[in-house]
Amino acid sequence: MTIRDIPDAGANAPELSPVSRDMLHEQIYDMLKRNLMMGRFTPGQKLPLRGLAKSLGTSLMPVRDALQRLESVGSVVSTPNRTMMVPIFSTKELQDIRTLRSILESAALERAVENRTDEELEKLKAHVADIFRSAEINDLDLFLEANYHFHMLIAEMSRLSFIAQLLEPLWMHIGPSVRHSVPNEAMFQSSAQNHKDVYDAIVARNARAANEALQRDISEGYNF
Repeated sequence: MTIRDIPDAGANAPELSPVSRDMLHEQIYDMLKRNLMMGRFTPGQKLPLRGLAKSLGTSLMPVRDALQRLESVGSVVSTPNRTMMVPIFSTKELQDIRTLRSILESAALERAVENRTDEELEKLKAHVADIFRSAEINDLDLFLEANYHFHMLIAEMSRLSFIAQLLEPLWMHIGPSVRHSVPNEAMFQSSAQNHKDVYDAIVARNARAANEALQRDISEGYNF
């Protein structure tokens, strides 16, 4: 067979949509958003555009767009020299976030007790295990990640429309404050038990017990 006889691969190649500019912008936004919710940044931390772009291996434009989107919901703020920064919330603002979380997550939990599937319970159990492991080895990063996934999974289990869009800004606000105030061993252990109590109550379809454990978890988390 000569080169001339080889079929043209391009002629039979599947038609693939080109990667759009918007996809990259969305990926950068999602990455920064998740890092805020998981407490990877601290209150008052500067977010220099060039530094973030270099760290992410991208150009300035998608990072700038992502920061502007986060600024629009109050998750980052602009400093006088136009550098973006993680906001520092007052005690009242943090208490208000706690109130809103309590209302929204309580409603989601009530529905989750009714609608949960066996597959979702297995995932929830795995997050509880990670939270206990984080307490045992004093791993704050593991705790923050597992804690975030635990609460977001309950929101997903609720089947409530728009619940994630309502909760995410609150989590972006509170995540850095949790990072800033490193929990001690007693708080780690108490939080782990609260999450297990929530899980056990969901398994038992006991909405009241689940909500009591949830409220303990939220309240203790804001007492740092």
